Amino acid sequence: MRVLAVLARYAKPVPTMTLARECDVPKSSMHHLLNSMRASDFVVYYEEERAWGLGIAVFELGSAYLRSEPLQRLGHPLLVGLAKRSGHTAHLAILHGTDALYLDKEIPGDGAPALVTEVGVRLPAHLTAVGQAILSTLPESQVRALYGHGELVSRTGVGATALDTLLTDLGDARDRGFAFEESMTSSGICCVAAPVISHEGFAVASLGVTLAVEHASPAVIKTVAEFVCDAGDRLSGSVGGSSAWLIERASPD
Repeated sequence: MRVLAVLARYAKPVPTMTLARECDVPKSSMHHLLNSMRASDFVVYYEEERAWGLGIAVFELGSAYLRSEPLQRLGHPLLVGLAKRSGHTAHLAILHGTDALYLDKEIPGDGAPALVTEVGVRLPAHLTAVGQAILSTLPESQVRALYGHGELVSRTGVGATALDTLLTDLGDARDRGFAFEESMTSSGICCVAAPVISHEGFAVASLGVTLAVEHASPAVIKTVAEFVCDAGDRLSGSVGGSSAWLIERASPD
């Protein structure tokens, strides 16, 4: 656990010597421990950097915890408020591997467009604003480890199909403080989403508002983004985090 806690504090992969020093164990013992953790996907080794990062198993464990309902309980009142303030459907989602898993949904009333984002549905995270909002908080090395070198899937012919393009999109989302996608999951539908940040500075979930493109003028998107970011900050506070952690982690040393 100490190794994972140290890795979580760093935005970049961490050398073995640094981990050994911060965990106060001999380098040889740390090397053996890291190899055991790598076998179970709790850590990943980056050959070019000769350093270690968090593995996919950590995110799977986080997802399992989040599916045990604390986020739904804390987030549902905010979803209700988001749907009411924006007049559009609001979602709560987490990252499950490379998919966005929808945990909760609030529809403001009649007239909302039909969506594929039902509770329990998984969609490719890179094609959803809720997924991009979470991915935008991860170090680039972690995103590369998640996606490998293959071509990214497309549903509608819109959106990134190459990892470098996705990384650029994630950087834009990080700079804005929210993610936006249009017609990547369903033609004629767009979504605005903001991350929910834990005390470690990574997103544990995201909140999003989905609406028809015909209603998505720049002024509407700006207003919806303000609502979503406010809700994301409030839920971040409820789970012990803050978007300020994300800003701090993204800042150069």
